[in-house]
Order: sequence, then C-alpha cells, then structure tokens
Amino acid sequence: MRRVGSFGGRRNLGRVRATTRMGAGFPGMDGGGDRRKLIIPSQGVGMDRPSKGAGPGIVGFVQEGEGAESRNKFQLPKNFMDRAPGQEQEQEGDDLTIDDMLTILTERTDVWHSLAIYVTRLKTEGIGSEIIDDVAGINALEQNLWVVGSNVYKTLEDRKVSEDLLSYYSQFGAEKLLYPLRVMTAEDRQTCAEYISAEGLDEKQCETLVRAMREHARRTYDSDRLMFDYNPGDCLAYKYYRDALEETRNPERKRQIVEQGLQRATSERGREALEELLVEKEDDESKGRIPVVELDDEEFDTCLLSIAGELQGIGVADLKAASATNRKGPFGIVTVGKSDEEWISLPMFQPFVAGFDMIAITVDNMMDLESYGAKTGGPGVLVVDRRVDRANIDTEGLYAITFDDNEISFVSGTELLSQVDIVGEDKLKVLAKALMAVKPPGKQSEWGDATAVINQSPEL
Repeated sequence: MRRVGSFGGRRNLGRVRATTRMGAGFPGMDGGGDRRKLIIPSQGVGMDRPSKGAGPGIVGFVQEGEGAESRNKFQLPKNFMDRAPGQEQEQEGDDLTIDDMLTILTERTDVWHSLAIYVTRLKTEGIGSEIIDDVAGINALEQNLWVVGSNVYKTLEDRKVSEDLLSYYSQFGAEKLLYPLRVMTAEDRQTCAEYISAEGLDEKQCETLVRAMREHARRTYDSDRLMFDYNPGDCLAYKYYRDALEETRNPERKRQIVEQGLQRATSERGREALEELLVEKEDDESKGRIPVVELDDEEFDTCLLSIAGELQGIGVADLKAASATNRKGPFGIVTVGKSDEEWISLPMFQPFVAGFDMIAITVDNMMDLESYGAKTGGPGVLVVDRRVDRANIDTEGLYAITFDDNEISFVSGTELLSQVDIVGEDKLKVLAKALMAVKPPGKQSEWGDATAVINQSPEL
C-alpha cells in the first residue's frame, strides 16, 4: 500500500528538496495561490466557475457606535423618484453606488426586467447571490429568473412587439413564463410569447410548449410530423398525437389526450390525424408501433473506462493491465477482453476529449487527494491518461510514477521534475497523468443550475 505523494527506500535522499517543491501553486503548501489543475466537478474545482459571495470592499451594511442611527438611515438614490418605471438604467449613468442598487432592489419600485440590470451590475461589482438575498430578499432562483428572463424580454423589445405584449410580460411573475424561451431563436421567442399571452399558459405549460417546438424541429425522420405545421398550437398537437399513440392500455386516457391535441391543433391535417386515432380498427388491421428517437450528441457522448484498481493499493502491473476502451461503430459498441473487468461510464467532460489511453482508478476517500484540490471526503474516481508527453510535464498537474516497476507514487509535476534531477531520468518512469476526479451525485438543488447561471454574465 502506497501513500499519495510519498517515496520509500533509497529515494529518501531527495525527500527534503522534493517536499519543499511539491504542491507548488496549491493552497496550504507554499501560499502560491489556487492554481490547481486537478478537476473535481462536484466541487467546482478547476471548472473555472465564478466564486460566490461578496467581492472586495463590502464590509457591512449596518454601522454601530455613536451617531449610527443617522448613518444607517434608509435613503433613496439621487433622482430616484424622477425615473419612470421601466426606464433604461443606462440613462442614469454609472453614479449609483452598491448601496443605491441594493436599495432599489429592496424596494422593488421598478419592473422586474429593469431590476435584473441591477442584479447583473452588482455581480460585476463582486456582490454574490447570498448578499443580494440577505439584503434585498431576492433569492438565487429569483435572480436567475430575472437575469435570464430579461434577455428574452429584450428580444421581444428588439422585435418591436406590441406594447400590450410588453406590458403583459412586465408583470412580476412573468419572468417564469419567459425563462423557458431562453433556448429558442429570436423569431420563435416572439411566436411563443404571443401564443403564451393569448392562451394564458402557465409556467409548466410554457415548458411543455418549448419542448414540443424543439421535438417537432428535430424529428425530421418522422413522416407523421409533416401533418402538423411548425407553430406553437400544432407543435403541441403533435406532442399530444405522439402521447396518444403511446397510450395503448387505457382507451379513456387516450381519448382525453386526443381531445387535448384537438384543442391546440391549428392545421386541418393535424386535426384529421388526431381524429383518426379515435376511430376503432379491427384487430387484423391494427399495427404495433414503437417510438423511434434520434439521439442528440449530449445524449450519446459518454466516456467508458475500465477500472484499474484502488488508489491506495494499485500497482504498476494493475495500471498497465487495465483494458483500453475499444469502441466501434456508430454506437461505440465496446468489445470487452476480460470478462471479470469492471467498467465505468462518465460524461464526456472537456478534459477527456484530448485523452488518448484513459483508465479509471477508484478512490475510497477523496481526502487522499486533499493536496490536489479535494475538499470533502467520500468515494470518487480518478481518471488518468496512460499516454504522457514527458517533454511537456505540467508542473501543476498530478502524475503517477514508479522507481521499481512495482509500486506507484502520485506526485505533482513539480516534484516529478525534482526527482528526475535527483535520481536521473532513466531511474524514474512516468506511468500516467491525472485528468479529472469525479464524485457521485450529491444533494440536488431544487432549481437545478440556477446558481451556476446567475453567477455568469447573461447571454442571449
């Protein structure tokens, strides 16, 4: 059993020098800052995610001591009452302070899509979601809905929609209706927004509409799609048409689904297709059907890796004996050479794209990798690439090396180069380079990726 980052026997001669150089760029080792290259998605390590919380300059919003009452008095920003609701914030200039913007958000004296601009500006000033929540009472989910929804609202403004439609979506709560439209083109955003307003759809129905529109666009292989036009009503009808085809056990439920489709259908061909489903057929005329779906890249693009062993017990022979991934054909079917070998399937993260000969190593306790970015314990998997370019050693990376073709040590790139200087290049073999560490799913946020979205600059 080997300890991560340790050496034994005759290599102790270089221990002092190696230890002082090991962990360069890692916190708690030499104070050189956070420059980790080991990536741990569940903790956000190495994924270039913006930090949360307040930036520099925020000391507090409540002052104490003599005269504190007058200093803490709530005051509105300059010319605040002269600004019309919905007025472009750029007209006010850049003279608003952080306190001014937080005050405006707290009072909510403007329409939501205008307030979203202050959320974005506070983000650029380093004010995190937590502070905005604590001071203004707008949680991360609401912030995300405002910022993303305001981008969709801006699209409607740019497309010169009616004032009535803009007024409809300026009401508080309308951001939930616009949020699902974020994935659509500008033209489809307008078409769907007009349909949502006219039909009075709620948040869930908006999400269903967006999925129906996207499904209609992608199912180019389905001839039934041609019976329904590409508009919100017919796309929803096409969705109910497919649902009715899949309902084979409950005739009453099937009839209800068809009626929902008939309420939405706008084309005559679409209505006829739905009505035909209600016509009872003789048993010898009925045909079985199965749904056929063309996979998207994100649904299919995965990485299948063999398990070489456990971090604390793996040896050189184990690392070398692990099977390489051998995928063939359009579905990447894997041919397994060893019947008793274990495999793991992972999403195709960016670091894996450039990998050539990748395998996986299980980790019983992720704190074994504490020096390289791990912050919490629990099981995990370390993915390594056995093809290593020795001419381009990454000093901030993590490498598996051996001196005796038996035991493995995991060291930083800096320490690897240090050991080469001490024992010589011919006495040290570099077996693999770590690409990423992953942990199993933890507790899921009730709003999915809301925090991740709000901590980024909004994009149309």
